[in-house]
Amino acid sequence: MLRKLIEHSDMRRDALSHAIVSLLPPGIFSPVGTPCPVYSLYMPRGGRPTIPSLMRLFRISNRLRPEILQGWMYHGNLAASLASMVRSDPGAIVWNVRHSLSDPALESRKTRALLALSSRLSSRTSAILYNSQTSARQHERYGFDPERTVVIPNGFDCATYKPDRERRALLQKLFAIPDGRTCVAVIGRHHPMKDHVSAVEAARRVIESGRNIHLLLVGPGMDNPSPGLRDALALLPRHRFTLVGERTDVADWLPGVDILALSSAWGEAFPNILGEAMACGVPCVATDIGDSAFVLGDTGLAVPPRSPEALSEAINRMCDGGEAELAERGGAARRRIEEHFELGEITRQYRRLYQSILRGSRAASRPTDQLPSQVRAALP
Repeated sequence: MLRKLIEHSDMRRDALSHAIVSLLPPGIFSPVGTPCPVYSLYMPRGGRPTIPSLMRLFRISNRLRPEILQGWMYHGNLAASLASMVRSDPGAIVWNVRHSLSDPALESRKTRALLALSSRLSSRTSAILYNSQTSARQHERYGFDPERTVVIPNGFDCATYKPDRERRALLQKLFAIPDGRTCVAVIGRHHPMKDHVSAVEAARRVIESGRNIHLLLVGPGMDNPSPGLRDALALLPRHRFTLVGERTDVADWLPGVDILALSSAWGEAFPNILGEAMACGVPCVATDIGDSAFVLGDTGLAVPPRSPEALSEAINRMCDGGEAELAERGGAARRRIEEHFELGEITRQYRRLYQSILRGSRAASRPTDQLPSQVRAALP
């Protein structure tokens, strides 16, 4: 999402310039086609910050002297606060929280410690951005300052992610999916939070009910499944699923998918893949985590997390209507993204917030005319 916002910013018009400081080495999704410099602290993944990485953070901050330090997720938020503390002109601190917190006990010990520290520092920010109303309320209960809350949902490039059923041929070619088989895709990194085991178990139930489906599992680490996931996959006919690692061409073949399934057990706030699939006209089934049910509206189906039975029933229900109902749901999903989560409008909401902060006051948060009352966004 950060990359998309920067790539769709009009820096001349907005009178804003951007620079990214990555805690880790820049990856394949670094911004392209923009004059935005990317710096790296080269911190070890999963390890503690090193003295050299902290010194590099302070040097970069003092050299750039940004007026706004925008953190991105828990570790980035803390880094933004630390960078501000060592400057004589600290600049405004804005955090961005992109994780839901339904049960803190599910988080790692390190994450819980980071949350506890963040709650104590939260009142020192100019704003805390959330991409999910559910996430905002959960973090406020955990101790994050509610007076700093601003909710701006994720946005999607509807010119890049768009319906095109002719992409079905590309999907079948890339992933060896036979003609006539309904493709159910689960797209996301291999992590316990994503609960791929439940997705596989749900697919097994759907196949045993007589449905001609093909399960496509795509994402970082999916080509090297964990023992638990391998055990679940062993119960599926080998010709009924495909495992694929990280892909950078998702927008090219996603419109060819029949159903997108999101099986996450916790942690999701506003899943990007949900909005991307909907923008492509792909009907979705998702677990009711974060704002997923709200994002779907009445275009898809939301089910309880950790329930392969409920997930399989939802997939079967999607299949019951045949191609006509799938197409109808997909068209409604596309319209919902265009009306409520179009990237240009979301970028403008970020711009208005930043400009308000630069003027010395944080934008008030109030319901928009377009969205239901439970979703709030920063507006002038």
